[in-house]
Amino acid sequence: MKTYKKLQEDISTITESQVTVGGAARSAHSDFGVHRVDHPEQLVRLNSFLKAFTQREFIEPKNAVSQLRHKLNLAGLDFDWNNSSELSTDESTKLPLKRWGGSFGTTPTHNLLKQGFYTSDNISEFNNGVGLVLKIDLFQDDDGLYEIDAKIVPNNEE
Repeated sequence: MKTYKKLQEDISTITESQVTVGGAARSAHSDFGVHRVDHPEQLVRLNSFLKAFTQREFIEPKNAVSQLRHKLNLAGLDFDWNNSSELSTDESTKLPLKRWGGSFGTTPTHNLLKQGFYTSDNISEFNNGVGLVLKIDLFQDDDGLYEIDAKIVPNNEE
């Protein structure tokens, strides 16, 4: 049985001289702010995270997209997804992204009486009028497992 003194010595030895698992502690987050998706280097960070997240096979792809939504929420991005949402193996699913839930209200150049409330994804006005979508391609293997390819791309359909 270890004594408290021995345990304390072991901990100090680890923190002073030993390299622990994890190395350089790479992350999609940065000091610049991964929520700034109007900058290409932040999109590269998010897309590299998406690639790392989807490098495995999934039994239930809807649950994987729910987990993905939660992870993107940590970066300030969101998309509409609930229990009745569907994925297709025939074509790509494109989910429009919003930053911080989008914006709602009015602006000095918006006519509230004629056009109603102003709503936006809070991305396109900072990205030269181009919004972003989460493009999901779903493939089912012969063994019944699903492969997901997810990537954030510009929304060219606006």
